[in-house]
Formats: sequence, structure tokens, C-alpha cells
Amino acid sequence: MNGTEGLAYVALFILAIALLLTNHLIMATVAIVPYVLASFKYSFPQQKKAQRHR
Repeated sequence: MNGTEGLAYVALFILAIALLLTNHLIMATVAIVPYVLASFKYSFPQQKKAQRHR
């Protein structure tokens, strides 16, 4: 994860919390969905292709 992605995730999290605190539940759910989907990207190890040594 680079700095830009981290900043985007933090911004989504803050947006979701702010929407929950102001009782905008549907909009908060919409903000949480990409945050959760992005967390799956880094939850599982990435498979690298096997390289041949010649």
C-alpha cells in the first residue's frame, strides 16, 4: 500500500464515521463498502509467478 491509498482509506473511514454520527445510515453504508472491499485486497497474500533461474 502506498501513501495515496492509505490516505484514501483513512478518508473513507472518517467519512463513514461522520455519516454514522449524523444518522445518515444509508450513505455511511455506501462509504463503508469500498473500505471493506479494499481491506480484502491486503488481507490475503498475493501470489507471485514462479521465476526460472537460468
